[in-house]
Amino acid sequence: MLSVYRSQVLRPLAAILMTASLLSGACSTPQSDRQAVMEILNIRTKALNTRDIALYTSILSAEYSYKGRNFPRLKDSLINNFQTCESLSYQPGEQTISLHGKYAETVGAYRMKILIRGKETVLNGEEHLKLAKESEGWKIIAGL
Repeated sequence: MLSVYRSQVLRPLAAILMTASLLSGACSTPQSDRQAVMEILNIRTKALNTRDIALYTSILSAEYSYKGRNFPRLKDSLINNFQTCESLSYQPGEQTISLHGKYAETVGAYRMKILIRGKETVLNGEEHLKLAKESEGWKIIAGL
């Protein structure tokens, strides 16, 4: 009788509980996704301010595509820009994050000061970034 109970009740119950625990770890909440996207924005800020190309490209998707630029073209442009400027100061304003399943959009103001050949340029603007949740986490797919 006990062996029948184990095979008919406990084993299926154990399988259900194990599956539920695996799925709950794999699922994310909107709040955790929002925090993960915000972390990408923070990494981007740090990469810009330190002109760290490896850090910057670590948050870009290999599938990046925007206004005729794909990942290799964007990376080449970033390398050139980081090498050309003597200093760069990027200050993001408040960011709005919209989540759409595996995709996210951010909108926010920024202020960037760039020093090139002794001449400072100040840029104030608004940027729109699009991100996708990939196997490695959130990555920027468009908008730079």
